[in-house]
Amino acid sequence: MVLIGTMIEVAIVGGGPAGSYCAYCLAENDVHSVIFDHTHPREKPCGGLVSPLAQKLFPFLKEIPIEHCERNKIYFISPYGKRVCLSCGKSKLLCFSRLKLDQFLVNMAVNKGAELIKEKVIAVERKKDFWKVRTTRQSYIAKTLIGADGVNSLVRRSIIGSLSKVDKGICYGYSVKGIEKEDLTIRFLFHRMGYIWVLPRAVHTSLGIGYAEISHSQGLKKELDMFIEQHYPHVKKICRWTALIPHIKDVKTFRTPVAGLNWILIGDAAGHVNPIIGEGIMYALLDGELAAQAIVENNPQLFDGLWRESYGWSLFRDVKLMKWLYKKPFLELYCKYLKFQSLI
Repeated sequence: MVLIGTMIEVAIVGGGPAGSYCAYCLAENDVHSVIFDHTHPREKPCGGLVSPLAQKLFPFLKEIPIEHCERNKIYFISPYGKRVCLSCGKSKLLCFSRLKLDQFLVNMAVNKGAELIKEKVIAVERKKDFWKVRTTRQSYIAKTLIGADGVNSLVRRSIIGSLSKVDKGICYGYSVKGIEKEDLTIRFLFHRMGYIWVLPRAVHTSLGIGYAEISHSQGLKKELDMFIEQHYPHVKKICRWTALIPHIKDVKTFRTPVAGLNWILIGDAAGHVNPIIGEGIMYALLDGELAAQAIVENNPQLFDGLWRESYGWSLFRDVKLMKWLYKKPFLELYCKYLKFQSLI
């Protein structure tokens, strides 16, 4: 338990996959960290799909003892109605409830030696060579600060400024019951940048629409409701939700440093989400691992080079490819590329 006045080695703001896995990796290297999060774990309807590549990079994902949905193929439908089936062969696509997946990752970190403080961080302030982390209850002092607190990251806003509205997308959707045996499907939209997804989980399905710019999000609910009425009129809606997500549209955003002498931004706070298919879990885990590596080497700033070298090229590439996805022949070519690179 952290005592008032005690120096925290690493303060991690945010207990999602990026923050929790970073804490776990630090604990494996005998570095004590404290996760600050008053909300995690929580259900997140717009996430939960784990690709074969993510499982290859992090084999423990295949062994998680929680119920989930498994499929060996996913369907992509172009804005012009072209349907492309992408088979994973012997591999599987896994789709988890984010509540249960995030709980598992938090438990991994805590069981390894990290600490979880369920308090809301309301401010972070640099104090000479340290950080003052202020919560709704009290203040803490930390040697190193990690921002893993999502698209509207308070840590990012306090250090380098928030992601711009242009680089944020908005999603709208439902958790539904009645189509858990349906195929995994991503249907790209004709008239706006984004898609409708059908992601069956073990006991419910995430059915949503999104990735539109905030300023061009009018009509999302109506469009999704019409889609459901046309294709799945029998579903039972459990709850509805709206969420902001990173959706980087300019490679210049990725050129902004996300690490410094004693701070690092990871996961959604860094904007590290695939701009085409929206995958974020793999990048969150990669960021957690690489951030821990940089801290263990006593050089947090090293993280900025590590993520660029590890997978940065793929994010840069997909930002540039995004506009081509809505051309008639490109979706099939892109799916073949994903298959060739073993990304799906």
